Amino acid sequence: MASKILIAEDDNNILGLLSVFLSGLGYEVSLARDGQEALEMAVKVKPDLMIVDIMMPRMNGFKLVNTLAMDRHDIPMPKVIMLTSLADKENVQRGLSVGADVYIPKPFNLEDVAARISELLGETPAK
Repeated sequence: MASKILIAEDDNNILGLLSVFLSGLGYEVSLARDGQEALEMAVKVKPDLMIVDIMMPRMNGFKLVNTLAMDRHDIPMPKVIMLTSLADKENVQRGLSVGADVYIPKPFNLEDVAARISELLGETPAK
């Protein structure tokens, strides 16, 4: 069974790029364009992993991840990759402290994202 990935990103170009790339790797991909939509989708989808931008409308990525980790015990906590242009030390530390497993700054390399997903999901990389 394919692992489920929920992408929370308000940039349609990045959303499309990640969606096509990860679907091509065999993941079941769901898309949300803001943090509130991602939270609502997480209840239904129960993703194994989420890729979360920080700067999004309605609910930012910090609040989304913190809400999943602290308040929503009805949703199994997915692994979380924060994928964001906020790459300064304070934001990286804040992202990890609210519950992100990995923090990847934009611009990013798709192969690096795929490798981190495999690591977090405990998958054996394809040879």
